[in-house]
Amino acid sequence: MLGLVLSICLCCLAAAATAGANITEVNLYQQLAGCEEQYLVEKRITVDRLAQEKGLRWPVVVRQNNLKKPYRLKKGMTLKIDNTHVVPDDLSHGLVINLPELNLYYFKDGAYQRRYALAVGKPSWPTPTGNYKINDKRKNPTWNVPESIQEEMDEEGYEVVEKVPPGPKNPLGKFFMGTTADGVGIHATNRPWSVGYYVSHGCIRMLPDEIEKLFPQIPIGTPVKIIYRPIKMALTAQGRIFLEAHPNIYQKKMKPLALVKDLAGKNRLEDRIDWDLVAKVLKTREGVARDITKDPPEAKATTTATPAPRPQENTLFPLQGKEAKLE
Repeated sequence: MLGLVLSICLCCLAAAATAGANITEVNLYQQLAGCEEQYLVEKRITVDRLAQEKGLRWPVVVRQNNLKKPYRLKKGMTLKIDNTHVVPDDLSHGLVINLPELNLYYFKDGAYQRRYALAVGKPSWPTPTGNYKINDKRKNPTWNVPESIQEEMDEEGYEVVEKVPPGPKNPLGKFFMGTTADGVGIHATNRPWSVGYYVSHGCIRMLPDEIEKLFPQIPIGTPVKIIYRPIKMALTAQGRIFLEAHPNIYQKKMKPLALVKDLAGKNRLEDRIDWDLVAKVLKTREGVARDITKDPPEAKATTTATPAPRPQENTLFPLQGKEAKLE
């Protein structure tokens, strides 16, 4: 229990270094996941919750479907959901957390498993980046309230408490995984509606039903890499180039277009990219990976009569003419 006490007491001491650093480069990845689908509303669900399940922000779901206020979803509605995304395979085994997109990626033995929606630290209490490990796991943890949060309770007129036992009022929920990052734990929450936002004191919240499934799969010692990448780019095996952009939640200094151009130059992709599409992706920052590949112009039909060529078998390169398959 001491490890949990120390971890929770440090929750308000998460390093603020994350907020000040500049973004000077973008990684080139290779894998895509997600897809464009027709989603049939079969049960009562809110736009917020649907967006959380699909790894999107709710305004994106609203825009994709031209929903009108108050954005109520009714049984029988069919929605267009596009959650195509670039997989940040910075680890071959462990957890990769990309703060701007509010998602956690789980890799096991070199294979990508799935991603999970998160809530992360607010700008005044940013979640730090870096390489860490899971060093503690607790079911039904007790929350020892840090003095700084007790002061907030007092200032805002709430009852000041020093300890919250397991139960519905515990903000850690039923599952807690501590990390070697000072003050940063990955835990459930009694406020599931906060997932999909940057609102915590540095810790990482997950939906209760999702962390319940992930928790037993993560042993002590599992690597955790926390990254800050508002821009992700991928070059698929089929030669298609995808770009994905998210809001710069901690307002780091960055020049998005310059970053993309620099990455394209390093990989000799400048002439294969439609830069008008790049500008659109960087402007909307909707968090959906878009194909920015510049397709070659179609061959113009000739008007000069020419003899018909002798029929012959054409052998195509295995990937020629095939589209990227989104998993």
